[in-house]
Amino acid sequence: MQSTTILHSICTALTNAHTEFKSHRDVNRLCKQVRDDLLPMVEAFLIPVIESVVCDPDLLPELKVGAGVLGLRFNGYRSTSVRLITGSPLTLRSPYFSKTTSASRRCRKSKKRKNGTGCHYGLDYLGFINRCSTLLGSVVAQAALLCPSFEIARKTLKSHAIDLNVKTIHRLVMGVGKSAMAQRGRISLSDTDGVEGKTVLVCIDGGRLRERRPKRGRKPADLKRQGYYTDWKEPIQLVIQTVNRDGTICKERLPLYDATMGKIDAAFTLLETYLRELNISKADRIVFCCDGARSYWNRTGPLAKKLGIANHYEVIDYTHAKQNLFEIIDKLPEKIPGKEKIIEKWKNLLWQGDFDKLKKQIHKYVGDPEKRKAALAKFKSYFLKNRHRMQYANFHNLKLPTGSGCVESAIRRVINLRLKSPGIFWKKETAESMLFLRSQLLSGRWDIMVANIFNEIRAHSLCH
Repeated sequence: MQSTTILHSICTALTNAHTEFKSHRDVNRLCKQVRDDLLPMVEAFLIPVIESVVCDPDLLPELKVGAGVLGLRFNGYRSTSVRLITGSPLTLRSPYFSKTTSASRRCRKSKKRKNGTGCHYGLDYLGFINRCSTLLGSVVAQAALLCPSFEIARKTLKSHAIDLNVKTIHRLVMGVGKSAMAQRGRISLSDTDGVEGKTVLVCIDGGRLRERRPKRGRKPADLKRQGYYTDWKEPIQLVIQTVNRDGTICKERLPLYDATMGKIDAAFTLLETYLRELNISKADRIVFCCDGARSYWNRTGPLAKKLGIANHYEVIDYTHAKQNLFEIIDKLPEKIPGKEKIIEKWKNLLWQGDFDKLKKQIHKYVGDPEKRKAALAKFKSYFLKNRHRMQYANFHNLKLPTGSGCVESAIRRVINLRLKSPGIFWKKETAESMLFLRSQLLSGRWDIMVANIFNEIRAHSLCH
C-alpha cells in the first residue's frame, strides 16, 4: 500500500514538473525540480524494500555465519538510521549483532556497553559502509579527495542534492578508507593484474606534507586551545607499472599507486605486500628505479631475494643522475674554451656508464684545488658507489626504463595537489587514509576497490 502511494506521488510530481516547464521553458529548472522532488520519494520507496530483505528470516542464518567470523552474535532487531542517495538520514529496522562474551565473564556484573562493540552486520552484507550506501559513500569520498578542502567538497555535493556537513563528510571518507585499508595491498587488484612473463617497473620516492601533532602539557592561560606542532613529513609514494617489450610504459594496464606516512621500513613492507599479491616471482624482469637515496637501495636487493625474484635490475633515475652531474659541472671554470662541448661529453659519458673517463675529465678540467676536491668527493660518493645502477646505454639496449617520471607524477597528483596545500595540516591517520584513497582514485582503480570492499564483506558469510 505504501509503495502504491509513493508511486502515485512520483507520477504527480512528474506531471506537475511537465506542466510548469511549459510556462517557464527552463530545462535546468526542470531537471533540478525533478531531481529535488523525486529523490526523497525514491529513498522513501527504497527503505521498506531494504528492510524487507535485511529482516528476512531466510537471510538471518547466512548473516549469523558472516558475523560469527567477526566474533559477533545476533542480538535482536533494532532501528537505526541509514543514508542512501541524498545523504538524508532515514530510519529502518535491521538485525543487530554484538560482540560475544567469554564464558568466564558472563557471570560478572555487566558494565555499560561501549560504542563500537556491535554493528548492523546485515547492512554491511547488503553493501553499506558505516550505514551509508556504498554508492553515496563513494561519491562523497571522491568529492572530498578531489576538492581542495572538505568545505569545498560540502558545497560541491550540495549543488548535486547531497546535503552533508563537513564532519559527516570526513566520517564517511574515513569509513571508506578504513574498510578498504583492512585489505590494503590487494583490495585494489583485479583478475587482470597478472605479471607472468612481464617486465615490471617499481618506483619509490618521497613527497612532502605537514603533519599536525597536538602539544603536550598544560594549556597556556592566554590561549583557548592547546596548540599543535606542524612539522614537515615525507610520505613515501609507491608506483608499480607494467612495461612493454620496447621499454615503454604499458598504457593498457592500470598502474598501482599507494603512499604511506610510515617510515621507510613500513613503506617496503607495504611494497612487499603488493608484490606478493601480484605473484611477482613469475614476472620476467623487475626494475627498481629510484633516486640515489641509500635508504631505498639498501632494501631493494634483500626484498628481491626475499620474494624469490631471479632477475631484477636497479636503476637510478637518469634525470636525478644528470642533476647530480651538474653539481660537478658547476665546479668548472666559468670561462673555459669549449665548455658546452665538455658538458655534452660528460653527459654522454654518464649515459655510457664510463665513469673512469669521467673521473679523468674532472682531473683535467677542474683546476681549482678546492673545487676539484669537492667535485671528486661528489663523484666518489654518488657516481662510483652507484655505477652499476647508471649503465643507461646498456639498460636502453635491454629495453628497460631509465626514468622514474611516473612516481614524480604520482607525487604531484596524489600528494602535492591536495595534501601539500598552503595552511593545511594533517593528522597522521587522516593523511594515511587520504594518501591511500587518492592513490586508488587517481590510478583508475577506484571502482575495483569499491567492488572488492563489497566482495570482502559478502565473502565472510560464505567462508563456511
